[in-house]
Amino acid sequence: MIPSLPKLLGLIAIIWVVWTAFRIYETRQAAIRAQADDQNKDHTPADSDPASGASDDSGSVELRECKICSAWVGGENCGRENCPY
Repeated sequence: MIPSLPKLLGLIAIIWVVWTAFRIYETRQAAIRAQADDQNKDHTPADSDPASGASDDSGSVELRECKICSAWVGGENCGRENCPY
């Protein structure tokens, strides 16, 4: 059974419409994410230092190795004497 030409053209048209709608949706979502990122950058405090070891919006923490006890710390005191943090 061979599909007719109008059915093939209709299928191609449906696929094109779905693909175009998906592209438009993804473009709109990317613009919304970019706008939200720009607003977040505008509202961050100027005195925050990302290298200070404090956690940022992504939830990551910069760890440093304590030279006294060799423990990995996130900027807080490890609890031992002479701890540089």
